[in-house]
Amino acid sequence: MTGCSTADTASEGSGAATAERPLLTKAEANTTVDAYQKANNQANAKRSASLMARAEDGAVLAMDQAYFTQIPALDKSDVADNLAPFVYVNRTFYIPPASSKADWFLVRTQGAHLTHGKPGKLWSKDVRFLVFQRSGDGWRMVVARDFEGTEVAKVPHIALDKAGLMKAVAPDTKIGKTAPAQLPELVTDLWVTGGRNTPLADTPARRTGRSWYTERENNLGGHAWVDFKKTAPHAGDVFAAKTADGGALVLSDSAVDETFLAKDLHSYINLGESDKPFVKHNPDAQMYKVVRHYAQTELGVISANGKPAVYSIGTQLTKVDATPTSDIN
Repeated sequence: MTGCSTADTASEGSGAATAERPLLTKAEANTTVDAYQKANNQANAKRSASLMARAEDGAVLAMDQAYFTQIPALDKSDVADNLAPFVYVNRTFYIPPASSKADWFLVRTQGAHLTHGKPGKLWSKDVRFLVFQRSGDGWRMVVARDFEGTEVAKVPHIALDKAGLMKAVAPDTKIGKTAPAQLPELVTDLWVTGGRNTPLADTPARRTGRSWYTERENNLGGHAWVDFKKTAPHAGDVFAAKTADGGALVLSDSAVDETFLAKDLHSYINLGESDKPFVKHNPDAQMYKVVRHYAQTELGVISANGKPAVYSIGTQLTKVDATPTSDIN
């Protein structure tokens, strides 16, 4: 059991200290994950944003609720696959001491299909990290991101004290020259500048983020300008756990806006099908200006010498503002 005393054999009055008490026990953490996946599956089955709010919070809730909004415009088979019943298996819990300022714990796990009420085949060999944060009426899952494919080998070992408890790292704590709080900025910079001077190590996630910048003008035919800018994140959370080598595993959220502007009064922008569910008034109109708002979550590692790397970035459209050409004529 996490948090067992390391001084059980010490005599009374010896001054020996007992081990730290955990924020919650592993049994309680396990029950929390069970309740989460049950509520999540119910919300997915009913495509219910309000039910999802019983399971999630923060940026991940905003992203899932936005996905539910998009569903009418998405491929039905893709939606069925994405929202199929699931269960988390092979769980490892990383729990901070109750005396720390942390109000969250971390789970390393893998996803499996739920078949006849029991865990079935794994989705993949990918490793997922989940962050659960305490709220007024329990716990909510607030970030979930994966190490995928060959990068599973990059999963760091989380540092544990003698009682088996995780050490949370304050977001502004410098590790070398990099603090965990910098990860969201480094990720959004991939969208805003293409990561022109980024210290991020070369990873598939970094290359994918940069491609949004380098390919931003594709399919516009020279009729519109487009750019990205960093904007206020939905939650602004940064969760960091110390790794065995002295670095940190970091999970966080960020946000960017993508703005399209027609170059002249004879040019216009058409909304994509997955944009239209967010525009209630005349989504089929020819638009002069379109702003797409994206929420993101990311997973990264800061090495012991302060070198940052991002291994997973999740991006979800959450809102679209559109101005028809007729409104500016």
